[in-house]
Amino acid sequence: MKLVISSSAKLDLSEIVRYIADDNPQAARQWMQSVVDKIQKLSSFPDLGRVVPEYSDDSIREIIEGQYRIVYKINNKDDTICIIVIHHSKRRLI
Repeated sequence: MKLVISSSAKLDLSEIVRYIADDNPQAARQWMQSVVDKIQKLSSFPDLGRVVPEYSDDSIREIIEGQYRIVYKINNKDDTICIIVIHHSKRRLI
């Protein structure tokens, strides 16, 4: 499956990395690499994440990295996975 990252998810990612880097640049780089690795796995294993509890839609799933939820949507018709948002787990998603 083809991976697509929404512009809002790209913005989320850059803001989170900047926030972590303020305290620890090396940790920010490591976290970013972990996120990239997990996202890349989705192209081969799109059902890797769990269904997002706030939605009752099997195509909207999430994987967790540290305290962040990486929410994505599977579109089997277009053979794509779109990363929708990267969101801190303590904040409400909806």
